[in-house]
Amino acid sequence: MNKSSKKSGNEDRDRGGDRARAAGKIADRRVQDRRVQDRRVQKTRKLLSDALVALILEKGYDEVSIQDIIDRANVGRSTFYAHYENKEQLLLFGHEHLRALFLRDAGRPLDLLPFYRHLAEMHELVHKLLSAEKSERVLTRSLEDILQGSICRLYAPRMAPEEGALFMLRCEAAAAALVRLMTSWVHKGMPCSPERMAEESTALLQRVLADERAAASGRTRKE
Repeated sequence: MNKSSKKSGNEDRDRGGDRARAAGKIADRRVQDRRVQDRRVQKTRKLLSDALVALILEKGYDEVSIQDIIDRANVGRSTFYAHYENKEQLLLFGHEHLRALFLRDAGRPLDLLPFYRHLAEMHELVHKLLSAEKSERVLTRSLEDILQGSICRLYAPRMAPEEGALFMLRCEAAAAALVRLMTSWVHKGMPCSPERMAEESTALLQRVLADERAAASGRTRKE
């Protein structure tokens, strides 16, 4: 190979290395930009959520307008609508972390104690939300959805496919019963400890789904 060919090959490798490094830098900048954007989104959503909570405590959910929220958060109306369609979505975002309290792998017991402790810590806010018609409907519907999903994940592996429809009805009934117990506890001023309520809720869940467990056990013995 002559010197000219060697030089050309080296130049090609150098250009290839330069392009790879440039592409790497662009990729790094994009990752960094996404992280910055994510932090901005999280910051804005927290500002809006904190504003809504403060306003609920002051005058109740039903009396809070979107204008009140953006004024308190000191953001523009377009910023609000870039994240949420209405204040109901903002309210749901504010307690979305509750879903994590119920997440359990299939086969592991549903631990309700962290949730009851959270309700106790947020008693004033929860009482306000449950005392207004609109927020009470939003909150209970969301809690039923979260609980129903958790119960399904816990018991679904034990169910036969042909029993799916009945199983879903039982999960829905169990979730509704648990939420009714929780909301009654809040309305009555939380007369029992979170620990006692977690025990009662677990016992209620077991009663509602007792037939499902018995049926599953019977199928296992037959197999």
